[in-house]
Amino acid sequence: MGSVESSDAVTAVTAVTPAPPPGPGPEDAARGASGLSGGPYELAEALVLAAGLVPPGRAVSYGALAGLLGAGGPRQAGRAMSRCPDGTPWWRVVRADGTLPASLSARAAPHYRDEGTPLRGHGAAPDGGAPVRVDLAAARWEPDAGARAALAGLRAALGRPPGSAG
Repeated sequence: MGSVESSDAVTAVTAVTPAPPPGPGPEDAARGASGLSGGPYELAEALVLAAGLVPPGRAVSYGALAGLLGAGGPRQAGRAMSRCPDGTPWWRVVRADGTLPASLSARAAPHYRDEGTPLRGHGAAPDGGAPVRVDLAAARWEPDAGARAALAGLRAALGRPPGSAG
């Protein structure tokens, strides 16, 4: 009987304890992380934080992501995505033709499906067929005012390269 009472007590506490408000979404988390309270950031860190601003169902090319920060280029963005921490939406940052390296294409496909990302062609075939290709014309991310402010903060918080005049 004690276990029933204990179970009932847990149920009663759970019933009267309000659920916490929903937490921030990934875009809000990335804005907060870009914190604009930290820095200076290395370029790779800033690129990872910027990738976190890209909302589900949208994508940006490696070069465009670097361009939004005004630093680096597609190679630096690709390298940052290849080394990004868990939780970074790396699949939202693609080559200019909308593809990812073959080794990542199949891993990205479920994310695209879950997020409703516009794709071109038939997608990744299990037999090693055509890679998934994001339709960048339809999925291209255009930062909203909040994301533009976060990107500006990241640009301002980018550290200077070693040896540069301060």
